[in-house]
Amino acid sequence: MGSGSEKSAAERWRGRVESHHAQSRSVMDEAAKRGDFWRGLATAFRADPRRTDDEALNAIADLVGRDSTVLDVGGGAGRFAVALALGCAGVTVVDPSGSMLAQLREAVREAGVSNVSDVYSEWESADVEAADVALCSHVVYGVADIRPFIEKLIAHAREKVALVSFVDSPQAGVAPLWEPVYGERRVNLPALPELVNALWEMDVYPNVKMLTPSAPQTFETTDAATDEVASRLFIGDDADARRRLEDCIEDHLERAGDGYRIRGSRPVRQGVIWWEV
Repeated sequence: MGSGSEKSAAERWRGRVESHHAQSRSVMDEAAKRGDFWRGLATAFRADPRRTDDEALNAIADLVGRDSTVLDVGGGAGRFAVALALGCAGVTVVDPSGSMLAQLREAVREAGVSNVSDVYSEWESADVEAADVALCSHVVYGVADIRPFIEKLIAHAREKVALVSFVDSPQAGVAPLWEPVYGERRVNLPALPELVNALWEMDVYPNVKMLTPSAPQTFETTDAATDEVASRLFIGDDADARRRLEDCIEDHLERAGDGYRIRGSRPVRQGVIWWEV
């Protein structure tokens, strides 16, 4: 905490999240605001539970013993939960998306495991038992009140807390297109660097294991890039916004092999952050 008018790490985090959400809400249609954001996307968050080439999963699995229980907060369609369940005592997934949990239940059935349960709830209001390991992967970016969110994770972990986060927020790659489409600079959500600062401020000093970076997203054609970016900018049926995107997108693309990527895109880096409680 600083002196005078200097904001704390948690206050700076809140400011970025609230500004980002306000921008998003200002351009989203009413149906998008009210609906399950993950409907239509949830199937993409399934993964083979017996895979061995997922570096993030392997790092998390190293923290979980065979007799351990896991609380997977925001665990969605079970990308990690079902895989971990194959090698531990049990996993409870807490998630506020009905479409994600529907995919989770299907993944559980297909894997033939019986030690995965789910709770349909926001984490802040969830009533669940503690577990040995509390896991939260790629969730905290949009959480405005980061301190109580983390404090609840700690309170529900008997041994360890583990978080997975990108270095850059998930939508940072398309942020350069926000201004030419909407007339203002995009406020990016906080991510791993800001998360570590917030944890330090809470007197939590985690281990950070950085994973192998992956290449930026590429698109086969400019039309494919336009469609993907339009979705991620919440353009929907806004014909004027779509026209502005089409007018500017070629200036924001560069060649990448046989396709295209957004000019200036950085490698995608993520880390596993964990500590003992």
